[in-house]
Amino acid sequence: MTGTILLIIALLFCALLLLAVEICTPTFGLLALAAIACLAGAVYQCFVINQVFGVVMIIVLAFAVPAYLWAMIKYLPKTPIGSVLQLRARRRDPGEGTPDAAELESLIGATAVAETPLRPSGAIRVNHKRIVATAEAGFIEKGATVEIIKAGGADVVVREVKQ
Repeated sequence: MTGTILLIIALLFCALLLLAVEICTPTFGLLALAAIACLAGAVYQCFVINQVFGVVMIIVLAFAVPAYLWAMIKYLPKTPIGSVLQLRARRRDPGEGTPDAAELESLIGATAVAETPLRPSGAIRVNHKRIVATAEAGFIEKGATVEIIKAGGADVVVREVKQ
């Protein structure tokens, strides 16, 4: 009987360990299946000891396993091991992925010449550099003078300057 109880404890510990590893690694449920098999083996061994003990074990596991999984998902990332395992989203500045974002933002308020018709998108030339831009509204003819009113990332919005 002592050997059976030790086996039950070992199976339960193994199941909990397998569930923890399943949460941390992408095994697509294989370790979860192994954990369920360990839990089933522990329940079977409980039924070998006594039928009432087996039923009590099923009821306890029905509440304990979901609580354990919830605790692992909630608190594991806050532990030193969990912080290594979990990817953290990196904060990005607006336009960080666009190399010219800072330069384009500095052009707000500058005047340029429409190098192509903007209907609503086209190209403008500002400071001897060709930039893709979008008209704020409507159609802008080629050669028209435009003002850069907004720049965010790689998007430049222009408005025609009436002369």
